[in-house]
Amino acid sequence: MSQVRSRGFAVFGAALLFTGMLLSGSGSSTVRAGSPNVNQAIAEQQQMEAALARGRAALERLQDQEASLTATLAQLTGSLEKVGLEIEKAAAHLDELTTQLEEARTQLAGYEHQIATLESDLNDVAAGIEQSKVDLVARQQLLQDHLRVAYEQSQTSVLEVLLSSNSLGDATSQLGFMLTLSDQDAQLADEIQQARQRLEIKQQTLRDGRETLSQLRDATKERAASLDKQTAALAEAKRQLDAKRRQLAELKAQRESQLAKTKRNADEQAGTLAEQERALEGQRLLVARLKEEARSLDIAYRGRFDWPEKGKFMVTQEFGHTSFDPHHTGIDMAYVTPHCGGPIYAAGDGTVLADGHPNAQYGDSAIGVIVGHSQRLQSWYWHLSREVVSVGQQVKTGDLIGYEGATGMATGCHLHFQVMFDEQPVNPRIYLP
Repeated sequence: MSQVRSRGFAVFGAALLFTGMLLSGSGSSTVRAGSPNVNQAIAEQQQMEAALARGRAALERLQDQEASLTATLAQLTGSLEKVGLEIEKAAAHLDELTTQLEEARTQLAGYEHQIATLESDLNDVAAGIEQSKVDLVARQQLLQDHLRVAYEQSQTSVLEVLLSSNSLGDATSQLGFMLTLSDQDAQLADEIQQARQRLEIKQQTLRDGRETLSQLRDATKERAASLDKQTAALAEAKRQLDAKRRQLAELKAQRESQLAKTKRNADEQAGTLAEQERALEGQRLLVARLKEEARSLDIAYRGRFDWPEKGKFMVTQEFGHTSFDPHHTGIDMAYVTPHCGGPIYAAGDGTVLADGHPNAQYGDSAIGVIVGHSQRLQSWYWHLSREVVSVGQQVKTGDLIGYEGATGMATGCHLHFQVMFDEQPVNPRIYLP
């Protein structure tokens, strides 16, 4: 009674490297390298699926990044539009201020022209005052000369008037007439008086004008200085406004470049995924074909194994539920003669996948040999006293692989013969004659 568990031997199925099988027309079979490796193809398929999953995850990240950038760009565009409106308002305000400054400078130029005109007028007034002074002096001198002559004449003729007059009354009238100013002298005196008044008015006007001119010049200087400051502030505001425009334009261009790059990466990743999908589909078809070939190869083996013991032997325990074991994984057999130590032969053509103590890591010290016959089919030989083959060795049906024994978990000398299909134990009688 014995049972060999299948744990730990999945790796042996993945290690099979067969490339074909040739079946002879007689009852014997010959297994040769030639069939593609199903397990290897499945492993490659799994690797491709893992790579595809990673690619999909990368694409999702790129798509998330693209969506985030799109949202950010949309928000930025909205902000730019809002800021753009503010900038346009600011620009319009600056233009308005520029127009106002230009108008102010035009007004200032007008003031300066008025000041120049006023200064010219005041200079004319001053020149007129000087001329009036000259004229006044001349008129005064003329009047003075007239009075002096009249006085001298009057002094000479007074005695003659007194001596020649018939009466005192006549003399008095004549003397009064003589001493009275002439009309021309009186008119000259009036003109002199008026000239003096006009001269005083002009002088006062000149003084007032010069004071006003000084005040206007000071005010013009202050206004010019203020306009210079306002012009400088306006130029700085325009410079900052232009810098803000450039900054916003650069930021938008940068975001658009990032979005375009992300879209390109996403498109490239999508193309790569499409290629991987096509390659994976091809690999799946390959796996399906290899599985079908392996299945056909397995079917070809059915009923074509030889018994691993020859001569006088007996089956001591069948596969499956028995009185000794409800889950017996193979067929136990033992030689009648010799009682123990008889030869054990390969049940079919194949490659040795394991020998020695294959299950030692699980506490089973039995000596065993595992032979691979196809991508999915293996035969196990357990409880040997010793084995005479090694891993990788090619064996033919009936080749000696070891000797019967009672190593490991065995109650007596026998062979535990187990057949594994797709890493699951199956009834060996399916494959035995």
